[in-house]
Amino acid sequence: MSDMVTEAATKTAEEIELELELEAERRAALTDEEREAEDKALAAAGQPVARKRPKKLDKAIDGTVVKISAIGGVQGEMAFDANDLPAEVQKNLVPFGLGHKLGDAAAGRTGKDAEDAIKKVWEGLLKGDWSVRAPAVAKVSLSEIAKNLEGLGEAEKAAAISLLASMGIKLPGVVAAPASAE
Repeated sequence: MSDMVTEAATKTAEEIELELELEAERRAALTDEEREAEDKALAAAGQPVARKRPKKLDKAIDGTVVKISAIGGVQGEMAFDANDLPAEVQKNLVPFGLGHKLGDAAAGRTGKDAEDAIKKVWEGLLKGDWSVRAPAVAKVSLSEIAKNLEGLGEAEKAAAISLLASMGIKLPGVVAAPASAE
């Protein structure tokens, strides 16, 4: 346990921030079912579980009417018909909503992965499919990488650990072997 505390204490703020960012991206890429299964496994192991923010609104769309209820509110369900809006506002809502829909497709993704997710949703919309979701990105955990290192020869293992370290990636429970004098 003291090794873990020492390791955590020696991490820089940037390393901790990167780890948190990578974990957030990894969790964002999970399906609801995968996230639920992971949370159950963590809870069973006595580990902390990432919690969603509590729901604040219930929303439903019925044709051009948006129905919203604020959780804990006093008015109950409120209905707003887009057809009641001036034409200029209606004209602006479509590109605004499209921007949100396409932007949501890229949530938790970066670079080419974000671009691919956006294109996939756009192609689905063109076909009339509102519910297209980009597939989850491939997941590789640090513990999986550490486990796979065990199958490498000593020279390959040392080179891989060195490469990962040069990118600022520290593997849990893996210590670089001292360089051999060959």
